[in-house]
Amino acid sequence: MKMFISLLLCIFFAQTSLSARSDINVIIPKPQKVESGIGEFILTDTTRYFSQTPLSRNALDYLQEHLQLNAGYKLSEAASPQENSLLFKYNGELGEEAYRLQVAQTQITLEAKSGAGFFYAMMSLMQLMPPAIWSEERTDEAAVSWPLPACTVEDYPRFRWRGMMLDSSRNFFSKTYVKKFIDRLAQNKINVFHWHLTDDEGWRIEIRQYPLLTAVGARRGPGTELPFSLYPAMRGPKDKLQEGYYTQDDIREIVAYAQKRSVSILPEIDVPGHAKAAVTAYPALLQDPGDKSRYTSVQKIGNNTIDAGLESSYVLLEEVIKEVAALFPFGYIHLGGDEIPKGAWHRSPSIAKLMKREGLSDTKEVQAYFFNRMDSILAKYGRKMVLWQEAGTDYNTLRDETVVMAWRGDGIRAAVNRHKVIMSPAKYLYFDQQYIKKKEEPGHTWAGPTDTEKVYSYRPVPETVTPEVAAFVQGVHGCLWSETVLNEAIADYLAWPRTFALAEIGWSDRTRRDWKDFEKRAFGAGLQRLDSQKINYRKPKNP
Repeated sequence: MKMFISLLLCIFFAQTSLSARSDINVIIPKPQKVESGIGEFILTDTTRYFSQTPLSRNALDYLQEHLQLNAGYKLSEAASPQENSLLFKYNGELGEEAYRLQVAQTQITLEAKSGAGFFYAMMSLMQLMPPAIWSEERTDEAAVSWPLPACTVEDYPRFRWRGMMLDSSRNFFSKTYVKKFIDRLAQNKINVFHWHLTDDEGWRIEIRQYPLLTAVGARRGPGTELPFSLYPAMRGPKDKLQEGYYTQDDIREIVAYAQKRSVSILPEIDVPGHAKAAVTAYPALLQDPGDKSRYTSVQKIGNNTIDAGLESSYVLLEEVIKEVAALFPFGYIHLGGDEIPKGAWHRSPSIAKLMKREGLSDTKEVQAYFFNRMDSILAKYGRKMVLWQEAGTDYNTLRDETVVMAWRGDGIRAAVNRHKVIMSPAKYLYFDQQYIKKKEEPGHTWAGPTDTEKVYSYRPVPETVTPEVAAFVQGVHGCLWSETVLNEAIADYLAWPRTFALAEIGWSDRTRRDWKDFEKRAFGAGLQRLDSQKINYRKPKNP
């Protein structure tokens, strides 16, 4: 009888646990140091946790949420360190985002000096677990016990800025999807979510002092039906209204969600060009009625530039900055500054008066005047400026804290000129580009094609660069523009698995990066994690 009961117990635990990963080489991005141990730790409902610091709270909560969802239980707290437990230890000798993770047969120890460090330790720990832990709903693969291979991980990031952008202006994405997008970035230790909230095609953030920015600027459709409508998105429906924006309560919810995952949100308010939605909403405030300039942008959009000679432009923009700064605690606000159309302002009476008054010789100097005024407004509200490359490198009177986002591929030149720079070259890190040049593939073609291997090949700091110049390179940044991204499935397809490569470029030491090794991790365990979350990624080597 005892033998029969023992046999039943063996069968039960075989059915309610998942096989351990014998291979510890599954973590993305690749840690700086990993050593295998002996045996495995089995996490069950009898496992406890003990924390020496409140800094571990977000990391612990994240694990608890996934255990509750996928196993039906949460870990209970122990009164003191003990066997069969997770131990969270403060370690002041580690770097700000660094961590140490040790998985032994009797205990798991996570060490860090910050909430971010503990969170990244947890992401590595959960990547060592069976992929079912990442599921967003209870599945047949859900388990009562979770085996983890014994190992020691010592890790820290290469760059402090590891970012990814989602364009919610060209095509709108729901609050639910934005949160999922942020969560997936956090899983891979990407720590900046760049949110492109305004552009020609839509103004997506509520500004209470200027309600028409969303009442008008967040709507577009056939111009014959709507008095203030904008043209439809590229490849989008041309016969119906599209609209959507985020309320300030939505923003606060998303910011809090991101903070729990050690992700800062960089909001972008794109000015003075790329502003058709704003100009359409408030033409009397943002454009000189006597302006006879005729121009179109690179995207073939006319009349899309805020007049830098009107005082009313700065009054409106200061209110925007004031409300945006109150919503986003991150120390930076992105003000765009790219692709101001040739011909803008050339026949504006207010610009002519400004140039005469300030002694400006051309529209380049008008742009410099505009961004210096905007920089002063940002400083008033305790924020620093991020600008796209052409704006950020042309004006040497900006504060040293200004960050240049280099998308044209010559970002090192900005670093040589002592500008803080984020590398975001379109050729490698614009994820709106096709993976391969094929008609059926979604995405743009002007800077691509860009497959995952090409992304991974990118070197943000050439080996020939001196350490003094390299110090100005703050990090790397992927961009998912949405002109052709008509739904969430396409967004996921274009983002994954390329975002795995982005994460590793930003985190892992360049001497530890190897395509074949990455390919095994990303297209093996990485894709299994995406499958568990039902993410519509692009299959590797798809013909």
